[in-house]
Amino acid sequence: MKCPRDGTQLAAVRIAGIVLDKCHRCDGIWCDRGEMKRLGDANLSGAEEILERKYGDPAFKQGSVGDYMRCPRCEDARLQGYSYTYTDGTHPVRIDRCERCFGIWLDKGELDAIIGEKQRFDDTVPAGRLRTFFASMAEKIKQ
Repeated sequence: MKCPRDGTQLAAVRIAGIVLDKCHRCDGIWCDRGEMKRLGDANLSGAEEILERKYGDPAFKQGSVGDYMRCPRCEDARLQGYSYTYTDGTHPVRIDRCERCFGIWLDKGELDAIIGEKQRFDDTVPAGRLRTFFASMAEKIKQ
């Protein structure tokens, strides 16, 4: 798969038992459908730094891109911009999602921002049924 930002070949990386695809040129990350939820549930802090320490900056095969961001999985589908938030929308994170497979492209810093947003959500919403309700609503909005 190729990075939708710069065309560089993506490399498989693993964090919290989840295999993601990372661009070692721009540090963007591709998440297949459902992987963002699993990352949020893992409650990681400093995920991007962990990936950088573990995988570093290896040599990469540089590529090129066309006039719009294409899905690395589907190749011909466009990535569309979305605001991703768990809470009341005061800290949305702008992400790019495939219109076909619903995979998500995260630019550098967006993974940690989303995890921080999830942690703020967990700290402010009471446990139990209400938290489950809000989480399910957030998931429906993202789809």
